[in-house]
Parts: sequence; structure tokens; C-alpha cells
Amino acid sequence: MRQINTRSLRWLGVLVPLSFWSLWIVVRTIVWGQPISWPATLLELLLISAGSTLFANWVAVNLERGEAEIRRRSEHLEALREAALALTTELDLAKVLQQVVDLSRSLVDARYGALAVFSPDDHTVEDFYTSGISGESHAMLASAPAGVGLLGALGDSDRPIRLGDIAADPRAAGFPAGHPPMRTLLGVPIASKGRRFGNLYLTDKRVVLPSGGAVDGEFTQEDQDLLAMFATQAAIAIENAQLYQENQQIAVLRERERIGMDLHDGVIQSIYAIGLLLDDARHRIDSAPQQSSDVIAAAIRGLNEVILDIRNYIQNLRPQRFQNRNVKQGLEELVRETRTDTLLSVDLVVDGQAATACSARQADEFLHVAQEA
Repeated sequence: MRQINTRSLRWLGVLVPLSFWSLWIVVRTIVWGQPISWPATLLELLLISAGSTLFANWVAVNLERGEAEIRRRSEHLEALREAALALTTELDLAKVLQQVVDLSRSLVDARYGALAVFSPDDHTVEDFYTSGISGESHAMLASAPAGVGLLGALGDSDRPIRLGDIAADPRAAGFPAGHPPMRTLLGVPIASKGRRFGNLYLTDKRVVLPSGGAVDGEFTQEDQDLLAMFATQAAIAIENAQLYQENQQIAVLRERERIGMDLHDGVIQSIYAIGLLLDDARHRIDSAPQQSSDVIAAAIRGLNEVILDIRNYIQNLRPQRFQNRNVKQGLEELVRETRTDTLLSVDLVVDGQAATACSARQADEFLHVAQEA
């Protein structure tokens, strides 16, 4: 934003009226022939100078105040924009909640900040995040503040609360033992689409001096409006983080369901088939010992593959049985096992083009269906 040069404006505010009045004196004297009275003329110029100086100074001061107000609001909006961007780049819910209280504290220059997170069921305080409190002070707290007193007053209302002196308010209660002393308070609700996520509390306003230092002050209406706008952005960020967390949980449940189905389709069917082989070998061990021995050896190999499959499932991998095999290779392996285990005559005809057209995932699912059949 381009800054107005109020010093030049002050000079112009004095020189322009003086120049016009001097021109008027010249016209009046030369053109109209009026006699000039120097004492009266000097008094006129003096009054014009004084009036112009006062008016120009009043205009310049108001312009400087307006400029400072615009600059301050621009800085606040820029800080609000940066805070909103910082929130949208994070999806972890716990980190978002901590960022909300940290950013809000720096946004309005407060010494302490706290965020009370509500339970979605009954609006009781489910969690409590703080900012500005040292580790030693936090350790001295007997417990987290309860939702009573001033905290409860905001919890029951959708309107912000702003106090210049906490101790003077009759609702000042609910602070646990070891709580640091606080004087000023600004609290706003965090809500979106009719859903209340919690309350944001800022205490002990710090006013930055031109010298660079800071003194205790009181929260202003501008601070309240700024924090209310930030609370709206925070509610959206919290909702996004919660949705992301829910999607992650749904993805985990779906993966568990997939693993369970794969276990049923692959591992359990393999164990069932091995059980049938061992049962057949048990009945033939006296009449056909060599054949029974081959069947038992095949069962041992099958159990080893099952163990490897279970290990791969635990590591979130695909079953080992048909890995790196296309449909034709997998079916040929199943046919060889069927001939060995059952002494049946099995013929296999595979369309080579169709077999190679399947993806690895499709081939794996198809071979498991064939194995189960």
C-alpha cells in the first residue's frame, strides 16, 4: 500500500490558501484600485496561515490515523490468511488442534491460549489443548480446567465473551489448583454448519509499543472480530481433519475385511485341501505306502506355503501361492497337483491371449477361485 506524504500535505494546506489570498490582495489593489492597509493585510495573512495550518494538520492527522488503521487491518488479514493456510496444510487431528490454539494466541497477541474440545455426544470437555504455558506450570496443574464458571458460560452460549478483569466477574470459577494467574479474557466458540467443536480461550492481552516492548492491555472489539473469523477457519480445518481421520479408519476396516476374505479364499481353503490329502493318505498308507508318502510330502509343502502366506498377510502383502504367475502357469500348477493328489486324468486347455490379458490382481483372484473349486 502506497503511503501518503502527510508532511507535504501539511505544507500544501498552508501554502495554497496563502497563495490564493495573496493573489486576491493583488487583484483587489491593482485591478480594483483599493488602497492597501498593511496592518490589516498582515492580519488577514496571519489568520489565513493559522486557520490553514490547523485545518491541514487536522486533515493530516486523520489521514495518518486512517492509514494506520488500514495498515493494521491489512496486517491482521494477512496474519489471518497465513494462519488459515497453516491449518489447511495439516491433516493430523491432534496437530491441527494444537495449531489452532498456537496460531490464535499469536494472532491477537495473547500470553496464554487454550482450546476446549467437546465430545460430539454431550458437549462435555473431551480434551484440552494449551499454548504459552511452560512445562513446569503445566505440570503444576492439578487437573485440566472443568467446564464450569466462565468456561461453562461460554459453553452454554454461541456468543463470544470478553472481559477486562476475570477476578471481578462473579462467574470466575472452575480453575484448578496451580493455574497461572490471568487477568483479561477473550473466548469464542468454534462451530461449523451447526456443529460445535469446542471453545477457544485467550487470556492476558499484550500491547506492543512502538519501542518494541509490550505491556498488559485489554482485548478489543477488533481482536474479538479477528478471533471469530479465525474460529470459523479453524472449524473447517478441524472438520477436514476429522473427515480425513474417519476415512483413514474406514480404509483400515476395509483392508481388514479384504485380508479376512483373502484368508478365507486362500489360506483356509488351502488348509482344508491339505486336510483332505492327509485323510486320504491315512486310509491308503497300508495299501499304497509310496503314494501316501508322496501325498504327505505334498501336504508338508502346502503347509509351508500356507505359513508363508500368513506371514505375507501380516506384512500386508499378497499370498505367495500364485505370485509372479499368470493364469496359464497357475492353472498348470493346479492341474499337476490334482493329478498327483487324486490320480485323476485332467486335461487343460487355456486361451493364451486371454490368459496374458489378465492383470496380476485379476490372475491372482481367478486362480484362487479355481483352487477353491
